[in-house]
Amino acid sequence: MKRRNAWNNAKVTEEPSKIAVGAKFVLALLALATLCVCAMAQENTTDYWIDRADESMNNGSIKGAVSTYDEALKIDPDNTTILIHKALMLSVLGRVNESSETYERALSLLDENLLKDPNDAKAWQWKATVLGSLNRQNESIAAYEKTLEAFNRRIEKDSEDADAWVGKGNVLMNQGKWEEARDAYNRAVEIDPQDYHAWGRKAEVIGRIGDLNESMEAYDRTIELIPSGNTQELSGYWMSKAEVLAYGGLSDDGPRTDLLEEALTAINHSLELDPKSISKWHFKATILSELDRKDEAVEAFDEGLRLNPENADNWLWKANLLVEMKRYNESLESYDKAIELIAENNSEDLATNWFSKGWALNKTGRTDEARAAFQKSLELYDQAISENAGNNHLLQQKGLALFELGRYDEAIEAYDQVLKKSLSLKFDTTAVSAWIGKGDSLRLQGKNEDALVAYNKAIDLGPHYSNAWHGRGEAQKAMGQVGNAGLSFLVADKLGYEE
Repeated sequence: MKRRNAWNNAKVTEEPSKIAVGAKFVLALLALATLCVCAMAQENTTDYWIDRADESMNNGSIKGAVSTYDEALKIDPDNTTILIHKALMLSVLGRVNESSETYERALSLLDENLLKDPNDAKAWQWKATVLGSLNRQNESIAAYEKTLEAFNRRIEKDSEDADAWVGKGNVLMNQGKWEEARDAYNRAVEIDPQDYHAWGRKAEVIGRIGDLNESMEAYDRTIELIPSGNTQELSGYWMSKAEVLAYGGLSDDGPRTDLLEEALTAINHSLELDPKSISKWHFKATILSELDRKDEAVEAFDEGLRLNPENADNWLWKANLLVEMKRYNESLESYDKAIELIAENNSEDLATNWFSKGWALNKTGRTDEARAAFQKSLELYDQAISENAGNNHLLQQKGLALFELGRYDEAIEAYDQVLKKSLSLKFDTTAVSAWIGKGDSLRLQGKNEDALVAYNKAIDLGPHYSNAWHGRGEAQKAMGQVGNAGLSFLVADKLGYEE
């Protein structure tokens, strides 16, 4: 599916189409999957509050989840699992300092545990996760190696230890070693063929490898083994199955409607079991959008927002979809709601929303208001860059805001900074977008020959970007290369270019 520019929140950040599930919710739900939930737990137990946190997440309330983790920590302040999940939620909320402090507290406790038992594989695994979250990547990699060694020692002592095989598979998955992970999960289900968790992880890793049929068989076996009363697990695995089908349905050769329809069926099963899950309604909306059933997609977003009208991400996604449908005035209401809900210190998300709002305002002819929105976006991007100077994406977005304000020389300067930082990368989508943005800025200054060089650089890096081909056509047309321009416009149209 070819999306309009505002769907990606930037004029030149067009990429191959992929289902874009709300990443923040997906990360949180994956993390919560490791926690023990006890439906019958009493209020004075950690399990009770963990259960409430899970409910908060399903209702799209990340703040609620943080509050319930705090209640659990009053009972067990040294519970590393709860600390790690609280830290994750804080990072999603943009409370970076609090998140880091909470991760550091968990790391200290894990180190204490590992001093007592250096063979504690799960403690090593949590440590690797925490170090990765703190951007201490080399240490995280080393901790994952220690985790693998610990699980291997367990397996050497008892080759029938199914839990150790699953743990080993999890580590290998985190390392991107899909085939080895599949072998570990296969061994786990050989030992315990009734372990639906092992079957579920096997289904996931096979889906990543790309063997869709085998993955679906493993998911079906997983769902078959889960007790019928365990609606939370059943709903979760139907959701996971839907994700694999959806990604499989978005091949480089174009969408496979049959797989997207199967994904829709799977997510509907998930929602039947868990109709109050905001993230699942969000995911259903993205599938419907990929199937070009946009009115139904808006209805799915609306259902999620009915359940929790305080979800800024869903307001943003709805706004972007309305822009794609050319319902610009309606989109403005949704952008305003998203901006109202985003935390004041979350400058990056605020900048993105103000930029998208400016783009929609331009489409309604309200150019003065659009300019004010782009100016607000630029100020917020500057603030975000000051907080995260190494973020190349923020620089590229700043270039976009400057471009929309007609400050072309400054936009080119920002794009050049992006490109300088991207030199070490073989392929970087931000670099492609920067070359396109630089080409646009040069062309609007009448520097068509230089613009053509920039567009050609973009096409060399990313030949599927329709904006690059269209820009090249405009530059060639201005230079009198009518035949070449026609060919460039034809390719742009084939790739789905739209104004």
